[in-house]
Amino acid sequence: MVEKDGQYFIVEGKYTGSASLNPAEPPNLPRQMSDAWITQGTRLADAVGETKADEILEIGYTRVLAKTAPDGTVVFRLIDSEGYVIKGSGGNWTP
Repeated sequence: MVEKDGQYFIVEGKYTGSASLNPAEPPNLPRQMSDAWITQGTRLADAVGETKADEILEIGYTRVLAKTAPDGTVVFRLIDSEGYVIKGSGGNWTP
């Protein structure tokens, strides 16, 4: 989780190649980076503390995938509420 200018960003980092967001497995678990996955149990509170987690959920957050290429460059893509990378130029994001 990153805070910048009063906005919250939940960022998942992956290395380019076969790494991607994990699907829901087994089927009763939410997809990685989906709203259901972020808010499931105490995941967010464990990462940032209960008070900050409540604040983030109240204000809202942006989900971002940071994918690092072998040369070290990083491409940032927005993720939708279901945990899927937003395709096309609408998914581009620059920190």
